[in-house]
Amino acid sequence: MKYILIIILLINCFTFAQDQINHSFWAEIGTGVSFIKLSNDNAGFNYFGSLSYEINNNNFSLSYLHSREFLSFNHPEEYIKSYELKYGRSIDFSMRGLIFPFPLLLILKKDFDYSLIGKIGISYNEGLKRTVLLKDGLFDNNYDSKITTGFGLPIEIELREEITSFIGMGLSLYVNFNKVKNYSGFNFNIYVGQF
Repeated sequence: MKYILIIILLINCFTFAQDQINHSFWAEIGTGVSFIKLSNDNAGFNYFGSLSYEINNNNFSLSYLHSREFLSFNHPEEYIKSYELKYGRSIDFSMRGLIFPFPLLLILKKDFDYSLIGKIGISYNEGLKRTVLLKDGLFDNNYDSKITTGFGLPIEIELREEITSFIGMGLSLYVNFNKVKNYSGFNFNIYVGQF
């Protein structure tokens, strides 16, 4: 009888805990600027994609970032790619109006949901660097190149606004410390999913 009572108590606790669980998942794409030391520049253009899952403000994400030179007549273009697995926590809040795409929309007389998410994780990075000049042309220079790989520590802070229950916009700031090439930057993102 004592064991049956313990099992019933555990089942009730488990059922109560299930009622409190909040799930959400989304995909995001974005673009922005990376601050990265390249041969001819200190910044680059990037694009970004991520899949995220959140349970009770615990965030798990798998993402990809590709940063390259803005405009170069040198071939091949220098770049860095990063495959990242991150864990973080979010703080949810409501606020009147929309920050994105224009702060002027804060005058809207409606509350919108926002999330501030901090993440840290591990990344696998690949970078291409030009080495020896092979062909010097007027508008087209060809170089030999070297690819290096290594692991890194990505850190990201993200502000997401929910325009509807399945579409959002946001801004993310990030840094990645790695042996290939340290970089940082920011992205403007679009989110689609179940928030």
